[in-house]
Order: sequence, then C-alpha cells, then structure tokens
Amino acid sequence: MERKIDKTLYEWKNASSKNPLIISGPTMVGKSYSVINFGRTQYQNYIYVNLEFNPVVVSLLSKETNIDRLFEKLCLLYNIKGDNNNTLIIFDNVDKYEKIISVLIRFKEWPIEYDVISICDNIVLPTNNTSYVGKITFIKMTKIDFEEFLIINGQKELLEFIKTSYQKCKKNPFHSVALDYFKLYLVIGGYPSVIQKYMETKDLNLVLLKQHEIFKNINSYIFKNYSGNQTKILNSINSIPIQLFKENKKFQYGIIKKGARQSEYKEPIDWLKKKDILIKCLKVNKINRSIASSADDSNFKLFLNDNGILASMYGINYTDIMDKMWERQIDAIIQNYVAATLYNNGYHVYYYESEGKAEIPFVIQTVKGEVIPIDIERRKKAKNITRFNKDHNINFAINITFENFSKNGKIKNIPIYAIFCI
Repeated sequence: MERKIDKTLYEWKNASSKNPLIISGPTMVGKSYSVINFGRTQYQNYIYVNLEFNPVVVSLLSKETNIDRLFEKLCLLYNIKGDNNNTLIIFDNVDKYEKIISVLIRFKEWPIEYDVISICDNIVLPTNNTSYVGKITFIKMTKIDFEEFLIINGQKELLEFIKTSYQKCKKNPFHSVALDYFKLYLVIGGYPSVIQKYMETKDLNLVLLKQHEIFKNINSYIFKNYSGNQTKILNSINSIPIQLFKENKKFQYGIIKKGARQSEYKEPIDWLKKKDILIKCLKVNKINRSIASSADDSNFKLFLNDNGILASMYGINYTDIMDKMWERQIDAIIQNYVAATLYNNGYHVYYYESEGKAEIPFVIQTVKGEVIPIDIERRKKAKNITRFNKDHNINFAINITFENFSKNGKIKNIPIYAIFCI
C-alpha cells in the first residue's frame, strides 16, 4: 500500500546531506514494514536489526566507536556485501536501547556518510544533553488517515477535488462520492492490516475480525510494556466506549469502577496517552493568548486513536451510519474521528465549556497562535459557534457537517471527510 511516508523517505535518501532518521509512532501503524520496504526497493542492500531481540548487536553498538568497523561487523553478521553508498541500516525497537541517541550522533559526526533509520514507539531523549539537536531528524508516523485511504483506493483525483474545495471553501462536485468513501473509512479505521484485509476481501465481517485481533494485540502490547497495575490500565481503555456514549463525554473515573479515584488511574491513563493509544482532550473555559495556559488537566475527554476500533466495539457497520437508532454511538465515533485526525495532524486538542455546559467540542490553536473553534453540527446549524463568536474575537470558525462546503460569515462549513485538510 502506498503511504505518505514513502515520499518523505525518498526525499531523505536523495538529500545532499542527511541526518540519521528516527521514526516514531504508535504500535502496529506500519513503521517497520514501510522502512523495510523502502530499504528493499531503494537500496542494493539493507541491514535490519531488531534491538529488542539481538543482544549481540546491542553489545556491539555499545563497544564499537569506529563506525567503519561497526558497519563491517554488521555486514559480516548479516552476510551482506555492502558499502555505505548502497546499504541502508535499520535499527528497530530502539526505545529498548537507551544509548541509541549517542550511537546516531556518532554516525552523523563520522566523516563518511551512512544511511541509518531507527524505529521506535516513543524515543526517550536525554534530559541533560542536547547535542543531538540538528544531528538527528525525527519523524512521527501515524495510522493511515482518510487522505491515504483515498490514495490506496485509487482516488487521487477525488482527493485533489477535496483539497481544492477546502482551500476555496467551494462546493465539491463529487461530495456524495467522497462521503461514501468516508463512511467506509469511519468503520474500517486506519490500521494498515485492517485496510489490507478490506482491500483483499471487500468483506466487512472479516474486517471486524481483524479489528478484534488488533485490539487483542493492543492489550498484549500493554501487558508486555506496562509495568504498573495491569487491571487498572486495561479497565481504563475498556471504559472508553461507555465514556463516549454519554451525552456529556467528560471522562468520569466512577465509570471505570465504583469508587475509582484520579490518584489510582492518572498514571495508567498518562501511559496510554504517551503511547498514542489514547488521546486526551483537556477542558478550557476561557480563551487566552495561549490555550494551553488555561487548560484544566482535571477535566478532560479521552478518545481512542482509531475510529475503526471504536466502531467495532460498538458493533457499527457501514449500513448503520445514517440509522437514527445508532445516533449516540455514531456521534461518539465522529467525535473520536475528529479528535484523532486533529491530533495526528499535530494539534493539541481541547474542548470549550462555559457555565457547566459543553458548547464547543474542539478548540485548536495554530503555530501562529490563531484560535479555531470546531463544532460538529450535521445540518449546518452551528448554534454553538454563533454563540461562541459573540463572546470571543475569532477570525473564523469551522463547523463540521455531512453536507457540502459553504461559508456563512466567519463560519466555514466543512464536510467531515475534509478534516484532514485542517
């Protein structure tokens, strides 16, 4: 499957001067597959080392300071006849090896250039040493978003229509086609293996089985990597569908377990957030120059970082998307999708609440400091945004709808399938 990171890697390879690369991101988003496929297709040889299961190479990295000799020993270990010009070195699971930053700096400072890519879920950077700045390039990889989903389904032309319509806020002539693809993506989600299953079979029942398998794998990943109370962390993630089913989607500890307290669950929730399994959306009740400065860490919503997994937990399928009977579950999946898309686009997500009533489900702030309220009104009502704009000096606001692009004063009505453009 074609991924957006393929172009990034190709540009990195052909740069006149390049740093060692670290690619991070959630488990099972295709990091290792994409990098190995890149090494296989763009180089004469590649060396793949999984540091979690290779103590010999871990020892070698710690002891061998001469990069040329290190490369020769790696070639010997993996029976590869390569040189620095045609061989890609791949280190996987580098978050298991705390000295990887020092090793990559040695590669960068060596007079002969080597192409090195490291892969991890989360990299731990030295707190008392910033010598890696400017010497290592960091890229975060996410699951397949709706843009990539269209590309995989051979809809690049439709994708360009969406982007153009977003930029001009003009009607998309293929709105209904885009909406049909989006409804499909809403229940499939962005895990590569799930999308691959759909592409191979077009059978949504088999897709559902693959989603259940993914969720089991997430639980296994938690068991393997989380050192705290396993029951508490699993109960936290399993409570998300119930939390989002409520009309008020604020996270409540009592739903996890009767009598549960913040002091018991803050650490497991923070761990799930750090691993990009959950997304934390903090409350703000006033808009300052910096939203983060007015955020309330004790009041928040939690979302899964994949709408397809949430849809599978509710039992929603493609034919149920417009069914009134499933409205509360669908609203939860839509909010989850919006949160995940904004987060994976690099935004911190917040929600705005005034006088005890949630008014704006999402508020973001651009790198230029511009505050953008984002409401979700399927039929372009945008009542909450209209009220919000009376109290705040906002340049423009976004209303997410199932209808076509349009503009009403400061309010841009954006079809839900175009959120990836924000």
